[in-house]
Amino acid sequence: MAPDLADPSIPRLVVTGHPNHELAIFGFVQRARPHLLFLTDGGGPERVNESRRALASIGALDRAKFLGWREQTLYDALLALDLDVLRRLAGEVRAELIAVAPRQVICESIELYNPLHDLTLPIVRAAASGLGIELIEFPLIAQEPCAGECYRVQRFPADREAVALALDPIELENKLHARDHEYRSLRRTTGAIADVSRERAGTEVFASASDALPTPGRDHVLRYEWRARLLHERGEIDQVITFADHFLPAAAALAAG
Repeated sequence: MAPDLADPSIPRLVVTGHPNHELAIFGFVQRARPHLLFLTDGGGPERVNESRRALASIGALDRAKFLGWREQTLYDALLALDLDVLRRLAGEVRAELIAVAPRQVICESIELYNPLHDLTLPIVRAAASGLGIELIEFPLIAQEPCAGECYRVQRFPADREAVALALDPIELENKLHARDHEYRSLRRTTGAIADVSRERAGTEVFASASDALPTPGRDHVLRYEWRARLLHERGEIDQVITFADHFLPAAAALAAG
């Protein structure tokens, strides 16, 4: 069943792994006025401050909470499969769910682009266990299986049933203004998210959360794996996070409770 995003009376919470990801659904944030919860610091204060300014520009900052977990803490937890750390974060999310009492939680999809992006949905699912909350996904950026770097930005695969939200002119202009004047670090870190066309930015898509974890094809070299291996070869990092050895067991353990 497609999620109901039109009813303004439904209490909602948006949860993202990093600040700035809310740009992908900035029109929805304006229209639905959800609470927002950011799990990490996004690597430092810059992205937190950008989100604060952008949300303030639409009168939504008072509905936002920043947990401020350091990115590196979660990367280290994935590498060590330190489930206590991940469960502690899920516990903080659960506390927010109980405080806000949303009927819907909206978070980014598992898209095989960044392990912390992908970790958000398993953490939210673990936190929401037994609370009767509807989970909804939005797409951010996904790696397509191809020979080079091919990415699908803020869209689901063609065969995924989705609900499209068309922004009105004011919502779109606010979104583009925030993108160009507040979310400037996105162009340095993930340019494709910030550089979508006006037409694409004007439609936001959502889907009921999938229970199944994605299964990369045998020849699908994940972007975060090959990038990490490159950094490892340069001596910039000591270990490489992989889907099979780190993300998958962590997600399975969170699902098991």
